[in-house]
Amino acid sequence: MTQLFGYYIDLNERGSFIADVRNQKGEAVFEIRAGNELGDGEASIFDDGYMRDKDDLSGLSSYLVELGIIEAEDKLLAMEEFERALGASLEDDHDDACQGMRP
Repeated sequence: MTQLFGYYIDLNERGSFIADVRNQKGEAVFEIRAGNELGDGEASIFDDGYMRDKDDLSGLSSYLVELGIIEAEDKLLAMEEFERALGASLEDDHDDACQGMRP
């Protein structure tokens, strides 16, 4: 079954970048650090060429599939779209649970 994952940019200012990928339970399954957030000798996902820029969800998704963190059929969505999709999913679950119940 296809699962949804959300891409959250947590910090993007003054040479620092931190983002994470979350599952539908809100748990971080992958973290991205770049710029000032890297230690000496560390390279970022951008330096290694997996993501062209901070908005390259296609590159990130391919990398996560390669690492075995998500499946090829799973969907990686930007934060806003992910939260809308989760909200719609919760409403559908609520509607299914309430079918046949009296007001």
